Amino acid sequence: MTEIASIQRRFCAYLIDVAILLIPTLLIILLLESFPLILHLSYMCVNCGYFTYFISSKTQATPGQQLMNIHTINLDNFKIDMSLAFNRSISQFFLPLLNSIIIILGEFFQDQDLLIITFNMLKVIIVLLTICWYFMAYLSEKRQTYHDMLFGTVVVKGTIKQLL
Repeated sequence: MTEIASIQRRFCAYLIDVAILLIPTLLIILLLESFPLILHLSYMCVNCGYFTYFISSKTQATPGQQLMNIHTINLDNFKIDMSLAFNRSISQFFLPLLNSIIIILGEFFQDQDLLIITFNMLKVIIVLLTICWYFMAYLSEKRQTYHDMLFGTVVVKGTIKQLL
């Protein structure tokens, strides 16, 4: 039986991946800061591409996960393919992208008080949903976040070589 990765390991792995993605993210910001929607879509593409590639790779782990000695598998203990990895990755960035779109819309309609109030309420709701998205791991027996539950994946301790 495989050991489920702790939430702390997953969080540390994610922080390492964010640090790795910092350079391309800063480049995107510098190049596209005048185009907020393209900036946010580019950021999402880079992040989704990164997580999709590594989660569906031979190691089934991002560099952060590899350093923390964890990897992602499906609930049947098999490798996840690129399609599943992409769907899982895109779902992680859906709420932040939605929040970014609301911020951009707020800038266009900044003189309309009722819309700004509505956008601010939506931003709060999205932040709360994002917190719940990841908080579910504390309530789940297999420490699955919402995107893990949606796509039948789990993050486990060890490297893929140990499972073969």
